[in-house]
Amino acid sequence: MTLGLVLAFGLALGWIPLYVFRAEVTQDALRYYSAVERRWVRRTPILVAAHVTLACILVSRSEPPLWRATIGAGLFVTATAFWFWARLQIGPLRAKRLPIEPPRRFRRDGAFGIVRNPLYFGYLLAAAAPAVVAAQPVLLVTFAACCVALTVRAEQEERRLHAQLGPVYAEYCRTVKRLIPFVW
Repeated sequence: MTLGLVLAFGLALGWIPLYVFRAEVTQDALRYYSAVERRWVRRTPILVAAHVTLACILVSRSEPPLWRATIGAGLFVTATAFWFWARLQIGPLRAKRLPIEPPRRFRRDGAFGIVRNPLYFGYLLAAAAPAVVAAQPVLLVTFAACCVALTVRAEQEERRLHAQLGPVYAEYCRTVKRLIPFVW
C-alpha cells in the first residue's frame, strides 16, 4: 500500500467522528432555521464532503513527499483535537441541542477563548489537510468554497447568538475573533 493511499484512507475516515458527534441533529434543527439558513445547513456539508472526497482521491493517486504528508497528517490531527476540545466544552458528545436553545453555558475559555466558532475552525483545518498533501491547484477552488460556506454558517449562528445572549455576546465578539484565531 502506498503512502498516498494510506493517507487518503485515514483522512477520509477521520471525518466520521466529526459528523457523528455534531452538536445538533440536522433534521431536527432544520425547522428552526430560516429558508436561507436551511440552504446553507444542507449545502455546507455537501461542499466540504466534495472537497475532501476530491482531495482524498488525488492523495490516493499520488506519492506525496514525506514532509507534505507529515504536515497534512499533523494538520488533520490538530484540527480534530481542536474540534473535540471545543465540542466537549459545549457538552457531552452525545448531547445535542436545537438552534432555538441558547448555549447551556456561555463559554469564553478554552477553544472558545481562541476563536468564536471553534468547530468551524476545526472543520477548516481538517479540510485543508488533504489539500496540503495533494498540492493540486483545483483544491484551492474547492477549499475556497468550503471557506465561504463555513463563514456563512458562522455568521448565521452568530446572528442567532446575538439575539439569544444580547450585550454579553457583543462584548465577546469584540475580544475574540470569528473564525481564524487572532486574525479574523
